[in-house]
Amino acid sequence: MKTWWVALLRGFGQLLFMPHAGAGALVLLGILINSPLMLAGALVGGIGATLAGRWTMPVNEFNQGLSGFNGVLLGLAATLLMQPSLLLWCLVFFGGAVTAWCFNWGMRRHWQLLTAPYIGLMLLIWVALPNLPAADGGWQLHWSDGYVISGVLTGVGQMGFQGSLVSALCMLTGLWLGGGWRAVFWALLGSLIGALSGYAVGTQQFALAIGLAGYNSALIAVALGIVSGHHWRSWQLWLGISAATALALTGLKMALFPILTLPFVLAMWLVIGVERLKLKA
Repeated sequence: MKTWWVALLRGFGQLLFMPHAGAGALVLLGILINSPLMLAGALVGGIGATLAGRWTMPVNEFNQGLSGFNGVLLGLAATLLMQPSLLLWCLVFFGGAVTAWCFNWGMRRHWQLLTAPYIGLMLLIWVALPNLPAADGGWQLHWSDGYVISGVLTGVGQMGFQGSLVSALCMLTGLWLGGGWRAVFWALLGSLIGALSGYAVGTQQFALAIGLAGYNSALIAVALGIVSGHHWRSWQLWLGISAATALALTGLKMALFPILTLPFVLAMWLVIGVERLKLKA
């Protein structure tokens, strides 16, 4: 039972790419402070995914929280965007289990599915069930007068879908606990690039202030700078950050559907694809 709970906490930590129970606890706290409802969704999806992963995923990967993070994200996104209902909670729980199975299926084939499993399921739910008229992002404590500075910090909070400065401090502490100052640096740099780019192209001030322009850039900066260990001069880092930023700002501008972490996934796949082409050349 202890291993199960540690795996669930590490699943929360994996939102920051930190397989660390302490980092996961700080992510959980950051969500709770901003939106208890979103935390409930995250727990329902994370528990469904972790239970499935316990029986389907290799022990080492399970213990690193890799079974749970897509389920956590599914629960967060569902409570952010959808009208609450018993059907929604059931879909989040069983959908979390499906994301764990999908991630494990891809992992066995050496496919980098990343957060694609929850994105696909969330968009299907979004099409099928009633949406909220406006996203319920919780308290969303931000600095409206200094919206670019606010956006840099809340961009880190939005790695866990929380547009709150207090939640962002929890996430930053989790990054430091799991990956040291380098993880904090890359998250803030990625979010800064996203926020400044959003300002330059005229992104709505409120969207900037709650971090919507920067979180995909923060995600890929940590993924490439910390998890993959690329040096700051590596082309992979700058291609990934540039692509994620451009895709996120395009998605915000078009507003056809919730972009979630799709820009991060597409940018990572672009980097992986270019790497493979260079190896074959």
